[in-house]
Amino acid sequence: MNEDQLRELFREMRNEPVPADSLARVRAGVDLKIQKRTWLIGWKPAAALVMLACIVAGFFLLRPGKAVPPREAIVRPVAPEARVLPAAEIPVAPERPAVRVVRPRRAQPRPVEAVPVLIRIETPDPDVVILLVN
Repeated sequence: MNEDQLRELFREMRNEPVPADSLARVRAGVDLKIQKRTWLIGWKPAAALVMLACIVAGFFLLRPGKAVPPREAIVRPVAPEARVLPAAEIPVAPERPAVRVVRPRRAQPRPVEAVPVLIRIETPDPDVVILLVN
């Protein structure tokens, strides 16, 4: 069977009417598939929310417990006794020399020297010459 014969068969099939029961079966099948899809639309967001809930529950339920020490084992720090020193015994901190902060200088832009530019354009006419001067 060559391509021309296949084309003729397709043309003949196009001209034949479609039986009404076949058309009804196809339409019913399409409606069923559309109805099946409608409840499956939200499964991705629902799955993401369930996964997030599992992660949060894992953080709350599976965290390690802390051992509580008995009351006798708790050591409270004791404040040292305060004493007043006479003015002669107060230690004096030595004076520090002033620190000079050196900041790097910004590089000064160098002035650009103006270079004269001359562009000469010659045209096919020997009497016409275009000069562009900057």
